Amino acid sequence: MPNSPVILLISAACVAFASSSSVRKPAPNKSQVEHHRRGAQSLSSTFDINVKNGVQFNLHVNNNTGKMTELRFQDGRTHDFVVLDESGKEVWRWSNGRMFTQAMQSKLVKSNDSAVFANVWDGRNAHGKFTAVAILRAENHPVEERVEFALR
Repeated sequence: MPNSPVILLISAACVAFASSSSVRKPAPNKSQVEHHRRGAQSLSSTFDINVKNGVQFNLHVNNNTGKMTELRFQDGRTHDFVVLDESGKEVWRWSNGRMFTQAMQSKLVKSNDSAVFANVWDGRNAHGKFTAVAILRAENHPVEERVEFALR
């Protein structure tokens, strides 16, 4: 029986909480979009996108407490990034075609520290307006953040 490759993905994850949110418009001649979400007193998240070389997704979690915070995940797919076109149709999903462990895991975020998760979509031949969705699959602190961006 031939050996087949197994891909094991373990990465940092981030957290956000329900609160008011705002989108900060990029400065002229910059192709970066930032979406900030103020969290409860303890944790906050930032989702930003840089569209200069492909599309770079960055989901940050900031632990603003005086103690370590644990994020618990049911399996190895701790997060995902999705790109939707103007009509809401999915055009790309980071997790498509990837294999993940079935083992439960956790990620510790130290006091007054941050965890970052980043991925790149090449965005080849994509033009128009899109919505990026960042998903944190922590069972104790799930997150879904959305940011609009454009490719020319």
